[in-house]
Amino acid sequence: MIQGSVIQGTVIQGYGIQRLALLLILLATFGCAHRAPLAPTDWDSRQTQLERIHHWHMKGKLGVRIPGDNGSANLHWQQQGDEFSLDLTGPLGSRRVSIQGHPGEVSLRESSGHVRSASSAEDLIQQSLGWTLPVSQLSYWVRGLPAPRQRIQHREYNDSGQFSLLEQAGWRIHYSNYQPVNHAQNELALPGKIVAEYKEVRLTLVIRNWQLGPVE
Repeated sequence: MIQGSVIQGTVIQGYGIQRLALLLILLATFGCAHRAPLAPTDWDSRQTQLERIHHWHMKGKLGVRIPGDNGSANLHWQQQGDEFSLDLTGPLGSRRVSIQGHPGEVSLRESSGHVRSASSAEDLIQQSLGWTLPVSQLSYWVRGLPAPRQRIQHREYNDSGQFSLLEQAGWRIHYSNYQPVNHAQNELALPGKIVAEYKEVRLTLVIRNWQLGPVE
């Protein structure tokens, strides 16, 4: 997956919701629940299953709230190993935005045809907004997994052994509405709603549909 960096001195003020949303969709992660921690052995089994998922399609609705502005749009995310495609359509910005990621290159295309490219998603955001986001963690967070090689500040589980809360890289991520998804002739519960907060930024993702690919 694309190498990332931790948020350092993020500045939100001064950017409209349309421009900000082009890049915040890379942080598709969120939810809500608060229960007692689960035994580590139960979590280990679930984590092993989730880590084997490297191919998926996900459709949902993304909401973005920043000081003085907010909006929402439909989100379609396809992940194929180290390659990904993110499409944002609908009221948020009233246009379509597509982000394509391959090892060593990420490009962002607007409906106007304008294209920006960079060696990583973090570099693309840095070029456009002047600050960075922990994009490499997104493929873990959206599955309900902590990102590897990064300290977990806090975590809580629900009664079924799923994350209800994860704090990592300065973000506070709530999970809820888990839904059963067919995978390798079994059912695996994946998040149906995720709410992620960092200072005055709040992202809400309601996932309507998960489709999982083969096990690796």
